[in-house]
Amino acid sequence: MGLKKYILASIILIIAVFGYTFSIQTGDYTIRLLDFTVVLPIAIWIIVPLVFLFIVTVTHILYYGLKNYLALKTISKDSDTLKTLINKKLLNESSSNLSFKSDDFKKISEVLSQLDLNVSDSNFSSANKEISKTVDQLFTIKSGKYISTKELKLDNSNSIMIENFQNRIKQEEDFALDVAKNSSKYPASIYKSAFLRVLETKSITTIKKIIETATIDEEMLIALLKKDSEQKSEFALTNDVILKLIKKVSLTNKQLISIANNYKILMTPDQIIKLYEDLAAHNEEYTTAYLYILAQYEMIDKMRDILDNSSTNEYTPFKALVDLKDSGKHSYSLDTLCYQ
Repeated sequence: MGLKKYILASIILIIAVFGYTFSIQTGDYTIRLLDFTVVLPIAIWIIVPLVFLFIVTVTHILYYGLKNYLALKTISKDSDTLKTLINKKLLNESSSNLSFKSDDFKKISEVLSQLDLNVSDSNFSSANKEISKTVDQLFTIKSGKYISTKELKLDNSNSIMIENFQNRIKQEEDFALDVAKNSSKYPASIYKSAFLRVLETKSITTIKKIIETATIDEEMLIALLKKDSEQKSEFALTNDVILKLIKKVSLTNKQLISIANNYKILMTPDQIIKLYEDLAAHNEEYTTAYLYILAQYEMIDKMRDILDNSSTNEYTPFKALVDLKDSGKHSYSLDTLCYQ
């Protein structure tokens, strides 16, 4: 029976008892307690216990009804919070700001917080629209498409957003250029992808405008210098710019030698020799690359000056080459000496 029906039935019963009692006994009854006297009709005294029982019963029902309502409300809120937690886990977002009130949901959340959720079936379906939307977005991004940041509201450093930006960089050349101009706004991985994309799609003239403020690593620099070495001399980077760029990163001598070989068509021997002389002056570790360049252009006297001031165990292949040249054996080169 519902509360409303119970109240109505109780009131009807109380009125019926009162009416029946009053019809057979209209007199009064007096109760004296110390100096306190109460005089009421007998019919009233008869229904007093019924009224009291009615009030207590309704209070009891209301109390436990409210208690049950609050418990269900808590479960409902925790259920919604759990769905939010699942959605955040799918999006690789932090869920530290979520809290649960019921112990059962707390235990479930503790387990979920330690798991990485991944949906492998593109036919995934859920009654929760937010989760379904998230899964659809994830598969859209995995397919190589870009989702607007207004729709996919994630931090730029989020791995899903990074993949989303990667898709946009592949699809939009102008976006890649915009990212390359604003390195501070994007994670390093996004900036790097954008920079390399710009190298693929834009001219060296456009790239010159962004390299002064660019934050480049080893791979980016090698790609940049390779592209530059393929340009016409009037558009190519100057030695001073190349020197500044190389100073920003740490390259191996082998990488520097490869760069020099790329520039052989574009640069004159004097330009290459001067560049590598400056590099060796900046960083003594690059002396090996400088000696290699000197050997390639048969600059034996310059090699000898450097080698004479080195320790016994340094630059052994180059010393062997100079000795062979001095002995009149000019057919030898670093390659024949198995220089790596």
